[in-house]
Order: sequence, then structure tokens, then C-alpha cells
Amino acid sequence: QEIETLGKRVSKLLTSIDNTSFLEQVGYDTASRLADISSRINEAIKFKIIIITNKKLTTRVRSSGISLESIYDRDTSIEVFDLAYLFDIEQGNNENANTLIDFEELFDDGLIALSSNSSPTGQKSFLCVMPADYLSEIYHRWGQRLLQSNVRSFLEFRGLSNKGMKECLLKEPENFFVYNNGITVTASDLKTKRDGNHLKIVQLENMQIVNGGQTTCCIYFAPKENKGPGSVGGNLKWSDIDLKKASVQMKLTILDGENAEYNNEMTANISRYSNTQAAVQAADLISNHPFHRRIEDLSRKTHVSGQDGIPSKWFYERSRGQYNVALRQKRTPSAKRGFQSEYPKSQKFVKTDLAKYENTWRRRPFEVCKGAQKNLALLGSELIKEWERTDDNFREPFYKKLIAKAILFKSLDSEINKAEWYKQERGYKALTVTYTIAWLRNSLLEKKVDIDLNKIFRNQKLSQELLNELLNIARTVRANFMDMNFRNGVSNISEFAKKPIAWDELKKISIPCDIKENDLLNEKQIKRQRDQEKDTVKTSAEVDVITRILNIKEEEWLDLIRYLNENDNLPYDHKNISLINLCVGLHNGEKMPTEKQASAAIRIHAKANAESWSFL
Repeated sequence: QEIETLGKRVSKLLTSIDNTSFLEQVGYDTASRLADISSRINEAIKFKIIIITNKKLTTRVRSSGISLESIYDRDTSIEVFDLAYLFDIEQGNNENANTLIDFEELFDDGLIALSSNSSPTGQKSFLCVMPADYLSEIYHRWGQRLLQSNVRSFLEFRGLSNKGMKECLLKEPENFFVYNNGITVTASDLKTKRDGNHLKIVQLENMQIVNGGQTTCCIYFAPKENKGPGSVGGNLKWSDIDLKKASVQMKLTILDGENAEYNNEMTANISRYSNTQAAVQAADLISNHPFHRRIEDLSRKTHVSGQDGIPSKWFYERSRGQYNVALRQKRTPSAKRGFQSEYPKSQKFVKTDLAKYENTWRRRPFEVCKGAQKNLALLGSELIKEWERTDDNFREPFYKKLIAKAILFKSLDSEINKAEWYKQERGYKALTVTYTIAWLRNSLLEKKVDIDLNKIFRNQKLSQELLNELLNIARTVRANFMDMNFRNGVSNISEFAKKPIAWDELKKISIPCDIKENDLLNEKQIKRQRDQEKDTVKTSAEVDVITRILNIKEEEWLDLIRYLNENDNLPYDHKNISLINLCVGLHNGEKMPTEKQASAAIRIHAKANAESWSFL
């Protein structure tokens, strides 16, 4: 009742903003703000009232929202953020929040489903028909949260597949089911009921569209297109699309909620084997690895100093199309400008860019020259091995240096493009950039100094002196590659650049350069910086492990204590009930365990899960 009352107050406020007597009562400043809202209110496609509370909410309240009478005849919903949810937003995890989709509550009916046999590994599969208007409403409410496990986000209506889907929805929506491959969905749990001879799905928890993100977004965005009439002629417009006439096939898999590692593997396999509508690049299929998720999270919460003094962020596009989808969901021009100010397009980078910057810095330019996908595959396998040894190497210090490497690469690329010597004879710019940076770093390391990446990150640009020296080196590097003698008679420059011998030959070349001390770190500074980074990483790791403890419910820790007490003969290296009691105490605001204690408790929890214990 309190939530509904708050919602009604907001509704009353918005519907009164053109009322002169009302505006006279609220004061000049408030009236001015409301007048600004009034001038833009027609641009809104929906209203969402957000209530912030320090009370504890159930997943159902937080995910489903509470219905409210429409405002200005537009869809209106309420969403409640409690402190745990706000913490997720602050950490960049807001799109990973739990979702509970109640079909009976939303649509007054469940989904008719055909069940297949359960697999020995715990999965259950179903075939369903998903009405297009249902799918649109679900995406309307939960948006990108549904696509976190999808290898791509919306790729706009430029591709033939997406254009075709849009036109089909307009011209012959009844045949959309026939022509479309459907969607592949996973969920962590479901609720079903019998309706006569039919099995109906009435609830899905943590629904994820693993394959069919393009279909979902086309269904949602197509009726909202405002770029003139449809391509079928006559007076039809995209807003004439009737989603009630269309439906899609849905293949649903309920994953084993207790085995996160196996679920990630299953999700990747489902993506690989079920995606046939558009080519899936190798880079897309590793989107869900924790390494890429961490870089994405860091990019959403790490501010940088803008050139104009306004802070901004870099945008790591973990899955293809994320940036365009995020921009597209900003419906007003001012909202779009705000997003582009926070995440300038020039500061967007993708997985293949990351691999290019990082492998150049690792002095493997011949791998970078093998092409974006091949280079990502080569570096990716190394990064995963390093992550498995210790993920602490990939926290905030790594991210900030990665951004500095991006600035280094992009700045040199831009400067070469403007150089007179390059304009006279264009070509081979990409290989020139990677080999130049690799050569310079190799030369500096031989002198036991290195480029100060933290300075580049702080300033978000290179010093003019460093840029000039890089450009001079680049000119010599390119001249060597274009020299047949340097290539040992190999006629194809690009093919030669892909071979390790090209790097071996370039390292032998002496190129004059004079990098100023203020752009470098000496041995002592390098060691001091590493020590400082260790402290930063230690703090971050401590926060992570404490967060993992708090993400496991108190009831679950208590049940684990019961299990351990009843099974004294289990082979536990760290079987220590007091450690688990510390985790229980943490939930109640008592003494915080050390990182070592917390890590041991997490290991006990994982071992018990791998054996006969499970908390349901």
C-alpha cells in the first residue's frame, strides 16, 4: 500500500504540471523544472517510477514491479530499489539482477509447453510458442537483463535478417512463426501447472535469451520505428505492426542452478550450436568468460578525465551491439546526448580491440598482424590461463593500463594518418602501429625503463614529445617493411608481418629515439608502482570475497553447518565450523572474517556442493 501511494503521488505530480494554480504553489525553481519536463513529456514511450528504500525486498517485488494506472495513456510501472540492489548498480552489476517473470500476472495466462525428457546432468527442456506481444512486453520491462548471456546485442535494422524480420512483422505477421528460427532461452527455475491436457509455464526465474536477441529486439523496436512508412508502399507505417498476430518458437532449457561453471559451458555450447540466423564470430562466443565480464564492469564504473574537463567513461562492448542498444534505448535527444557524453563513441572498444592493444604491449606484433579474430584467439587462450592462475592480475590496475594502451595505439594510428610521409604513399598503417609500439617498448625494457601508462591514463592523452618520437619511429618501421631486402625477398608485406621472423629482424634495427624522463618509469618507480598496485588489488580481492559470502544467504550457511556436523568423516582440508560461523555472523553485522578465512569458507561451501550437499 505504501508503494502504491508513492506511485499515485508521482502520477498526480506529472498530470498536474500544466496546472497553473498548482505551479504557483510549488515555488519558482520547482515550477521551472516541471515546465522542462512538460515540454518533453510527449517524447516518452513509457513511465517508470523508481522507489528507493532501506527495507529488504523479495525478488518478486524487485523484479516484477507493481502495476499502476497509466500516465498520459502510456505504460507505467513501479520498480523498487533496496540497498542490495543499489550496491549492484554501483558495482556495474545492475543488468545481472534476478528476474522473475510471472506470465499469469502479466498476461493472465501461461505458456503452453511440450516437455522433453530431463537430461542426466539436471537440465530440463521444453518447446513453447511465445506470442510476440508477450516477448515485447517482457523486453519492455527487463530490457538488456534478458540478453546478458547472448553473444550479441541488437545489431540494428541494417542487416538483411533484421530488415526481413521487420518487414515480415508489418506485411505478414501471421507467418513470422513460420519464417523465423525462434529463440533459445535458459532459466534457473520455472513453475508449471496443468490446464486440461496442456502443460503451462506460469513463471520463469532468471530468464536469459541465449540465442534470438536479434529476433527479440526486432519485435520490440520495429513498431517504434519513426523513419517514415514501411517499405511495402501505401499508407502503412511501422507503428501499424500488430504483435498480437505474430509468435515465435521458444526452446527453453532449465539449467542446474548449483553449478555455475557447467552452466557457462552449456550456455556457450547452446550459443555455438543454435545460432544460424547470423554468423557468430569466435570473439562473440567467449563473451561470457569472467575476464570479459570484469572488464565490462570496470568500464561501467571507472571515470576518466575528459579533454573538456567533463568526466567520462570508456565503454567495453562485451557482446556485439551493446553500445547501439544502450543508445537506442535513450528515447529523447537529451538522453542520447547524456549517454554519448558519458560514453563517447571514440571511447568504445571491443574484444578484438582489447586483444590488439594488449598483444602489442606484450611485444607480439606478428600475432596482431594475423587478423582480429586470430589474434584474439591466440591472446585469449593465454589470458584465460593467467586468469585461472590468479584473477587478481586483472583488477583496476590492469584496466587502467589497458585504457592507456588503447590511447597509445589510437593516438599513433591517428597521427600516422595525418603525416605527410604517409599521405604520399598510403598503406600498411595497422602493421606499422603495432610494430612501432612493440619496438619502442622492447628498446626501453632493454634499458630497464618503461612507458608510464598511469600518466597516460590520468591525462587521457600522450605528451606531444612522446607522440613525436613514436611518429619518427613509425616512419622508419614502415620504410623497413616496404624494403624487399629487410623482408628477405618475401614479396607480400602483410604475410611477412605475420611471421615471428619479421619481429626478430625489426629488433635488430637501430632507430634513433629520445623519450623524455617524464614519460618513463625507472626501475625504482616500476617497483614502487607494483607495490602500490598490490595494495589496490588486495583491497579489491577482499571486497570480492566478502561480497561472495554475503551473496550466499544466512540460511544456506546455517544449513552447511548442519551438514558438516552430521558428516564428520568427510575429507575436508579446512573443515572448520568456526569459519562458517563467521560467515553467519557477517550477515548479522558481527566480526568480519579475514580474506584468508573467507576464502577458506568459500572453498568449504564449494566442496560440499560438489559432493552430496545442496541447499534448496
